[in-house]
Amino acid sequence: MRPYILNCPTPSILSSFLPQLLKYMDEKLSKEWNDLIKNGVHISTLEEASAFEQSSLDINSNEFEEIFNEKVLRDLTRAYVDLLEPIFGSGASKNDELKEYMLNYMPITEYLLKSLCHLMTCKDSVSCIRTTQLCVRILPNLIKREALREFVGKELLSSALQALHDGYHKESHPVIISLITDIYIDLRPISTIPFETFANLLNMDYGKLQKFEVDLSQASELKIRKNIVKKFLEGITGVSKGEWFKINITGEQKSTKRTLAGNYIKPKIGVLDVDDPTGLVDLFD
Repeated sequence: MRPYILNCPTPSILSSFLPQLLKYMDEKLSKEWNDLIKNGVHISTLEEASAFEQSSLDINSNEFEEIFNEKVLRDLTRAYVDLLEPIFGSGASKNDELKEYMLNYMPITEYLLKSLCHLMTCKDSVSCIRTTQLCVRILPNLIKREALREFVGKELLSSALQALHDGYHKESHPVIISLITDIYIDLRPISTIPFETFANLLNMDYGKLQKFEVDLSQASELKIRKNIVKKFLEGITGVSKGEWFKINITGEQKSTKRTLAGNYIKPKIGVLDVDDPTGLVDLFD
């Protein structure tokens, strides 16, 4: 299927099945990732994946089946990204006509953009990084289409904030911050939607948000702009799994960190949710 899509001489032919394919893949992956998170993620790093492949687990055990199914899900997720990346690669290519068609034909565009949001937030670092980089590349093409600006300023920006809030994606945070910065800088001059999305970020203080906009508008270098965004959002930026238990111990000596014993379930509440028992609601007070 992938070679057929990438080498199709007439993109309009794809309208007969590509919307259904994207819809099916998006719904299937979303459901299976939700189920996986409910049951617990086993593979968080490449080292854990390698350890599983070399393990001596009984292939008939429930644990083996769970880990095997998770690995298959990760492989399928990355294969889906493999399909999209060549189409929206950087620079001119033979896929330019296909790219334009997929961004202009709404039955395809709708599920393409939904897929990008879900791929960015699924708990697979490889897929998250590659999808976020893809979004950075196609962002100018999305913003120049007036019909897509609301989606970019709401859903796409919200998904990027969601991924930034998830400590699982700590390694992806630099590229996620780049995407958030680009969305805000490129879309804000022609739309209030990014401002409104940030304003709805829990109990966002309007004074701080207005100061953020002033600081951002006065920064001329991209590196400085990214640092401004990073600092502004540091209150919702998640920490890695290895840091969930760490606390500062104060005393006469310098602060150190230790690990607390016990079971811990990482909060799954979304960064834009208002009902917040974790205390995140007060971050911007």
